[in-house]
This record gives sequence, structure tokens and C-alpha cells, in this order.
Amino acid sequence: MKFFLSTLFLGLSLVSALPVHAQRNAYAKKASSIVSDYKKRIQQASKEAGALADSADTHISPYIYRLLGPGVYYSSVLKQGFAIDHRFPWQAGEGDETEGMGYRDRLNASVNGALLNAYALNPAMFRYHDSQIASEEIVSPAADVEAKTEDLKSIYDKVDEIKDVAEVVEDVDVDIKIEKPNFWKTSGRFVFQFTQNYFSENWYKGGNNNVTLLSNLVLEANYNDQKRLSWENKLDLRLGFVTATSDSIHRYLTNNDKIDLFSKLGVKAAKAWYYTLSAEAKSQFLPGYRSNDRRAYSKFLSPLDVYVSLGMDFKPALKNGNSLSLQLLPLSYKMRYISDEEEAIHKSYNMADKDFQQDFGSKIEFNSKLSLAKNLIWRCRLYCFTSYEYVEGEMENVFSFQFNKYISTEVNTLWRFDDNRDMKYYDHTLGYFQFKEFFSLGLSYNF
Repeated sequence: MKFFLSTLFLGLSLVSALPVHAQRNAYAKKASSIVSDYKKRIQQASKEAGALADSADTHISPYIYRLLGPGVYYSSVLKQGFAIDHRFPWQAGEGDETEGMGYRDRLNASVNGALLNAYALNPAMFRYHDSQIASEEIVSPAADVEAKTEDLKSIYDKVDEIKDVAEVVEDVDVDIKIEKPNFWKTSGRFVFQFTQNYFSENWYKGGNNNVTLLSNLVLEANYNDQKRLSWENKLDLRLGFVTATSDSIHRYLTNNDKIDLFSKLGVKAAKAWYYTLSAEAKSQFLPGYRSNDRRAYSKFLSPLDVYVSLGMDFKPALKNGNSLSLQLLPLSYKMRYISDEEEAIHKSYNMADKDFQQDFGSKIEFNSKLSLAKNLIWRCRLYCFTSYEYVEGEMENVFSFQFNKYISTEVNTLWRFDDNRDMKYYDHTLGYFQFKEFFSLGLSYNF
């Protein structure tokens, strides 16, 4: 009897599958592929069964969930298999084959045929019946949450209210230290570099022995509350010497001499724009001489240049320690003071009959620090001031390469334009443009 029933189920499954294989269209091919995949995958491990849900065939319709879920005997499959009329709905002329209800009935019929075939060949794989699913009680999430809330309420009612924390902690000391945020950021950089040349007296091309030294100290203290206010302060001190073997008067001359104190206060106006008030003072340490000339052309506080400017500052936020600032200062004041009575200094700056001069005008200033490559940094400083009678400007570029924590090399180029100087500073090739270049190698330390 058992053999007879198995043979009967197998025969019915083959009969129900005949219309599927008889169709020569895309739907029959997809159904055949699903049956083949299903029989293979159903015998594999659970992880491979999960992978079936991601296969391309499973995405053709949501109606094939019955092939992917647990093994269930569906009564609709058996009803179709034992029906007297074995024709599918589309064979009876009901519905369209490609869309709408016709498509749904066609796919459902194909899935039913596949399941009937599997029921006959692998009955042990199906442990449930759809009547069991229908009899399961559906638990309301809202009711479950309400029940848990009631359980918590009963617990809360049993806990005594705490009115004083001291009742709980008793003699335990709680030390709470509140620290105010530090909006200040300080940094410094010291550089000591040198170059040296030596020529023997009989060197076939000749030459002058010389030693060049350069020291540079930069200190910065910047305040930024990350909201509206920023205040930048910078002190740049440079002093360099070169031995002058061809100079019969001086043993050495200064080749770098600078005191520069800068301060800028900004109040945020927009995303990267600040209302800004800036002040700057410039001078030098030691007297500046020309080769074989006893007259000094600059001294300490001779000249002393002071700028006070009001305008806007464009300062976008850059990454990796890079910085950029472009100041547009339409309202600028410049004061120049010469404290020494040296006639050459006064004539050099067109101030032969006065020690003090002031001008009003406009100023543009650009400062940037960019990392071009690993350990290679480019610093650029540019400013231009005009009183609408004369123009004064500088552009300095410094390329620094850091070999390690203490050794670095620098290439420094400085262009300057000033048409408010004595005519002897006018060059027939460069005009009022002046140029200086300096290369050095030595010690550096950032702190």
C-alpha cells in the first residue's frame, strides 16, 4: 500500500509538471531553473540555503517564498495536483501571460508543480503543514510592551524614593574637578643654519673664503574660541652674518636682520570671513652696511615701520596643519620713525628733513603654510601697501625640507618693490624691484 501511494504521488507530480515543460517561454524556463536549484540547495548546509535568497532566480517574484522557507505541506499544492482539470489558468484563456493576475496565477502554478514534485521525491524534508501555521496565535507588540511596562511599575513601587544623595553615598567623598577649555595654542620654531666656503691661495679660479650663519626664532600664540573670536600673535626674529674677506673695512656683514611683531584680532562674520583689526611693527637689530662703506643704511629702530589696518580676513579651515589667510584692508595707517641722526638713513628713505612720517591708504596681505609633500613645507608671505602716491610691497617664499627632527634645509626668496626710495635704488633692469635669495642647511627644532 505504501509503495502504491508513493508511486501515485510520483505519477501525479510528473503529470502536473508536463504543462510546465511543454511551455516554450521565459516563465517555464525560470520555473525549471527554480526547481533544479531548490532540489540541490535544500540538501546543503544552512549557510548555503541562505545564499539561495541572494541568487538571481529568487528576485523574479515575491510569490516564490514557499520554495525558500522551511519545508511545509501546502494544501493548495495538493488540491491542484488532485484536481480533475489539470489545465493551468492561462491555458483556459484566463488572464494575460506577462502581467497582472495572469502572471501571478502562472507563477503560482509553476511553484505548485515544483513543490508537488519535491513532495513525491523528498517527503522526509517536509515536517510541517500549513494548517499548523494558521493555528498559531499572533502576539500584538503593543500588548507585549504594555505587559512589560506593568511589570516595571510593580518594581518601581517597591523602591523607596531617594531625597538626599548623602543617604546613599554616606561618607564617600566625591571629588569633581571642572576644567575650563583652553582656547590658546602656542608654538615655536628655532633654526640655526650655516654655509662655509674655503679656497686655497693658489686655487686656479680664485675665490673668497666665507662663512654664513643664520638664526631664526618664530614664536606664536593664537586664541580661537571656535565660535566667533580669534586672536593671532606672532614674533619673527632673524639675524644672519656673512664674513666679508674682500671688505677692507668690515670683517662681517649682516645678510639677514629682522624684527617683526604681528597681531590680528578677528570677529567671525560668515563661514570663513572675519572682521579683522591688525597691527604690525617692523625693525632690525644691528646696523646695516654696504661693502667698503663706513656709512650705516639702517640701525635699530631706524627705520621703525608700524601698520594698523581694518578690513576683512578670509581664513578657510584647512586640514593636515595647512593654513591660509587673505586680508583685504581698505583702511590702513602707516607710521615710519627714524631714531638715528645718520644722514644716509634719512636720505635712503626720502626723509632727509624729518624723523617721523605717516600715511593713510590701503593694504592687502596674504599668508599661507602648505605641505607640498612629506617633510616639505612651503611658507608664503605677501603684502602690498599703497598711500595712492607710492607703493610698497614684499613677497617672501620659504621652502623647508625637514630631514629629521633636528636637521633641515631652507631656500628663501624675497622680492621687494618700493618706489618711495632714493633714485639711487632705481635699477635700469629691475626698476624699483629688488631681489634676495638665500640657501642654508643646519639645525631646526619645533616646539
